[in-house]
Amino acid sequence: MASSYIGELRRNLRPLVAASLGSGTSLPLFAYTNSAFAPHLVRAFGWSRAQFALVGLTMLTTIFVLPFIGRFTDRLGVRKVALAGTLLIPLCFIGYATQNGSFAWFLAASTATLAVGSLTSTLVYTRLIAENFEKATGLALTIVNCVPALLAMALVPMTNWWIEAIGWRSAYVALGALALGAGLVAIWLIPRGTGAGEEAAPGANLPDLPATAELHRPARQDYRTILSSRVFWTIFVAMFLCLLQTPLHASQMNLMLVDNRISAQTAANIVTVYAAGTVVGRIACGLALDRFATPLVTSLSMVLPAFGFFVLGTDLDTVAVIGTAMFLVGLAVGAESDLISYLVARYFSLRIYNTTLGLVYTVSFLASAIGALAISRTLALTDSFSPYLYGVSACIAVGALLFLLLPWSPERPKVG
Repeated sequence: MASSYIGELRRNLRPLVAASLGSGTSLPLFAYTNSAFAPHLVRAFGWSRAQFALVGLTMLTTIFVLPFIGRFTDRLGVRKVALAGTLLIPLCFIGYATQNGSFAWFLAASTATLAVGSLTSTLVYTRLIAENFEKATGLALTIVNCVPALLAMALVPMTNWWIEAIGWRSAYVALGALALGAGLVAIWLIPRGTGAGEEAAPGANLPDLPATAELHRPARQDYRTILSSRVFWTIFVAMFLCLLQTPLHASQMNLMLVDNRISAQTAANIVTVYAAGTVVGRIACGLALDRFATPLVTSLSMVLPAFGFFVLGTDLDTVAVIGTAMFLVGLAVGAESDLISYLVARYFSLRIYNTTLGLVYTVSFLASAIGALAISRTLALTDSFSPYLYGVSACIAVGALLFLLLPWSPERPKVG
């Protein structure tokens, strides 16, 4: 058992590295680095914190893009979709670097980055895991999702130093160059002979790849199958409640931490503790998913930020307490990235993997946008993150409990 488990990783090392590098230098990494820019942009352009919180509303535009990206990936394969995103993403960072203080310009650049970055995100690249892994799916997804956290542990403090020493414009250009170079290497690593519309190579582990004819069912039929599934709606609602926290660990993280009366550099250093928590959370969750009941692991993994955000809302403002709270948040955020992909791979057939994943990811962006609006309103009324931190803690607890309603039997047929 152990040899076949590790052997599956060895046999499929190339797609694993491709998925890890491609998605690891895309949107998941940008979520970390964006927080490093926030205090500097707010100070440079005189934006209010309540105004800056509205950047999360750009998530709403991406909701209309994600289902198409998912469908195209099912039909065209990872390589073609990811190549388009890799070539376009540097233009988004040039847009960031050339802004002149217009908040509308910043919102436009953020919207473009979300849409283009989704072409190289886990929405696309985790198909390589779903195609090639069966026994070690959880561990493979853990490895893929650990890469942005590991990079962020070094890159966020370095980015903050670069901004303060050299300037934020050149820092944006450098990040765009990193994404382009890493993305091209990832595309080169994608094995040929597997993917949408391809026949499985001899010995390939494609546990539920259908016949080629099955790949061309009408989109309307596939969407009807997905949207009529109770499993889909359980995942959708539970994820929505759990992901209302997203702006707090993306664009608002450093501002939220500075609100606890610590310096911007101390906040950037705590982001390293948070990133370490995401690595630990991903490893623990990935290994647990391959061994224990999916609903139980999902529920326990997603409930942890409820405690961390509640503590951050209190007056306990020592660096040790804040660091511990952010570590708890990181544990679940790390697991969250694994879980979305794993739940779709676990309960839905490979034929509609990316189509389903695109729909599930819309809930992430919808929750982020609504959360950003709520944070902006909270800051405008109270000039404090605390009321929102208490409210989101309760939502996370309810959402985590809903995951227990998912099917427990591993023998249950997949949807589609």
